[in-house]
Amino acid sequence: MASVRTLIILAAAVVAGTYAQPARACSTLSKLANSPSDAAAALMACIDRLPAGRRLELAPGVYTLHRPVVIAKPVTISTAGIKPGSPGCANLGAGRCATLLINLRHLGASGVMPIQIAANGVTLSHLMIVGVGATPRQRALCGQPERRPLGGGVRVSASGFALRKSVMRNFACYTALEITAGARRPIIEHNVIGPNGDHRPGEVWADGITIHDSEAAVVRHNSFIDNTDVQLILGGCRGCVIEDNRFAHSGAFNKASFAELMLHSWPNTSGNFTGTVVRGNRIDCGPQRRCGYGMMIGAAPWYAGRMTGGRIIGNSIRNAMIAINVDALTGPVEIQQNRVQQSGGRFRSDCGTRDWPAVNVGPESRARVTGDPSDQSEASISTSGCLLNRQPH
Repeated sequence: MASVRTLIILAAAVVAGTYAQPARACSTLSKLANSPSDAAAALMACIDRLPAGRRLELAPGVYTLHRPVVIAKPVTISTAGIKPGSPGCANLGAGRCATLLINLRHLGASGVMPIQIAANGVTLSHLMIVGVGATPRQRALCGQPERRPLGGGVRVSASGFALRKSVMRNFACYTALEITAGARRPIIEHNVIGPNGDHRPGEVWADGITIHDSEAAVVRHNSFIDNTDVQLILGGCRGCVIEDNRFAHSGAFNKASFAELMLHSWPNTSGNFTGTVVRGNRIDCGPQRRCGYGMMIGAAPWYAGRMTGGRIIGNSIRNAMIAINVDALTGPVEIQQNRVQQSGGRFRSDCGTRDWPAVNVGPESRARVTGDPSDQSEASISTSGCLLNRQPH
């Protein structure tokens, strides 16, 4: 019989998350690896049989999902044979990580996404979550507002979700990862997000990560590459940490974006960033200036919105049309010690062609900004309705 001391140590380890629950494989699912057959039902059946809090390990291989999957139990899904401390899937050899290939044939209800996280405490680790790109079928979905989410990847509508050391790419439109309003404490770290979508006209743009309205979120040490709407966008996030992420573009216009990192509100979100810190992020839109806004604080180019709170400090932005744009704030924001290089210039926008500054703080926002937004002096013009980078320049 274990000693009282041993039991106490084990109990403390479980609380701290360091005592791993036994992992399980699933033979019915393993038989579908590298098969074109639909693995969605087998995956959900494996999860249903798994006790809550346990880990499902997928053998390396490709598992094709022809219909949406709902994860409605607190489980961890990872690749067998890869330890949590191993490098992420982007840095492991080809074929080392299990791949969930989303190639929908049976669409289900309107408005859903291919993978839905409906239980608190779900973790996805060391996985490749991949779409089939902008096939004619996917483009048709993207053109239907009620079906458009099916062109994306994963929707999280529960709290305590974690995505670690994974890759999400090749989604046709919408967003690779959506955190819905009220889903608290997501942790997204050490992942590669992108490429996703197509920036050319046709409504097949895709965000990398979309966080509607959350709290205590952590987004750090991720690489955002060639997401074609906004690479990381938040509509409200209280007490959140957005740090040490990398944003980049490969060069072609179809891999461009409207903005890299955006803090704002949609009509149904708060725009409240009280207690949030955005620091140490590195944005480089490339020598072709493949992003409109490097950091967009407020929603003025798109629509009227709300934005208040937060500290935006120590980030670097280069090769953007406008590196830092602050417009239509509704409350105080601290913005200081950000480094801007090789940004600004003459570009077209929805409000005409003009010379744009590298750093801009809109006239009505100047009194609400504390600190010095960057290492460059900023201009003060309104960007209302002036969406940049809609067309090649």
